[in-house]
Amino acid sequence: MSINATNTAAQVTTALNQSQGLSDLEQQSLAGLKGPDLERAKAQLMLQKQQEATAFASNIIKKLNEIAMSVIGNMK
Repeated sequence: MSINATNTAAQVTTALNQSQGLSDLEQQSLAGLKGPDLERAKAQLMLQKQQEATAFASNIIKKLNEIAMSVIGNMK
C-alpha cells in the first residue's frame, strides 16, 4: 500500500470515528430539549454525521479509483 493510500485510509477512519459522537457545540444546541424531542434530535444529528462521513469515504474511494484508472491508461 502506498503512503498516499495509507494517509487516505487514516483520514477516512478519522472521519468515520468522528461521526460516532456529538461535539460540545452540538450537545449545547440540544441542551434545551427533553424527552422524545431530545432523542429525535440526537438521532437526526447522528444520521447526518454518518451520511457526511459515508459521502466523504465514497468520494475518496472514487478519486483513488480515478487515479488508478488514469495510471493504467497511461501505461498503454
